[in-house]
Amino acid sequence: MANLSKSKPTSFARPNPSLSFSIACDGTKRQKVECPHPAIHEGKCLLCESAVDDDHSVAFGFLHPSFRLSYVFADKMRELSTAAALGLKKLHLVLDLDHTLLHTIRLFNLTPGEEDRLIPEAEWNAVGGPEGQGDVFLTGTEAGEGSITKLRPFVREFLREAHEMFELTVYTMGGRVYSSRMTKLLDPDGLYFSDRVIAREDCTVRGRKSLDMVLAKESNILIMDDTETVWPDHAANLIAIEPFYFFSHGSKKRCVRPSFGHDGEQDCVLATTLQVLKEIHWRYFDSEPGIKGRDVREVVQQVQSQVRNISGDQASPGDAL
Repeated sequence: MANLSKSKPTSFARPNPSLSFSIACDGTKRQKVECPHPAIHEGKCLLCESAVDDDHSVAFGFLHPSFRLSYVFADKMRELSTAAALGLKKLHLVLDLDHTLLHTIRLFNLTPGEEDRLIPEAEWNAVGGPEGQGDVFLTGTEAGEGSITKLRPFVREFLREAHEMFELTVYTMGGRVYSSRMTKLLDPDGLYFSDRVIAREDCTVRGRKSLDMVLAKESNILIMDDTETVWPDHAANLIAIEPFYFFSHGSKKRCVRPSFGHDGEQDCVLATTLQVLKEIHWRYFDSEPGIKGRDVREVVQQVQSQVRNISGDQASPGDAL
């Protein structure tokens, strides 16, 4: 991304702000403004370089560190982004990472059986495995202190097909370094997510997720997550799916059986969910021509029997709807 601190667009008129003053930590008087300009970096307007309070803007640190947009301009960007996606016959889909698209644990939490079978496979994927076909990866650097990640079955096909219908955004409670590693596994060429990866450091409320940082109108956003409680304000947008546990560690706490050692029982949650997403997309765009301004949450409500608590023991993808 361009150096925002040096970026000074000239397409906006110079402001005529209301002035106020505050006392800096060194005791000096500092002028502050209620700036009408859209973009703020490190507490200063990118146009007039005036100090701007955080109260007048929302953080978009996942786009660039210390970058914020005024509330008014953020709303404008949501309108423009939504309109652009609709022009491509797309909605917006926000995806969780852990237990939704993959499962990661520390190496020292592997059972002996898991270690004997999975470490060689992960090492092979790292140095010479077929590109794009591996699904177990070592995601740390030091033996015993790193981690291992298993991609959920069907995840590559899911992302490829979902990308045709949605603008995809990742929203995880994992840290920025971790989320960067995981999205690199899922999207090595940056075709699906681009810079739309929101991590724990970007959350505006601790322990909760919100759509305030997603640059799209809420009426055009779907959420796919295995944890409903982190979305208290957006239940109507949510497609809750069964969590994915491949490794033994952590599965007892959630009272689920890990996938490892049960190869004959394929996890088909993503395949089933994809069929539900196709149905929602079809109903939104094709079932009633000329109503592209409708609210996708109404469509979700129409098919709520298919989107609530989707689990791997449901019907096969072809029979899901």
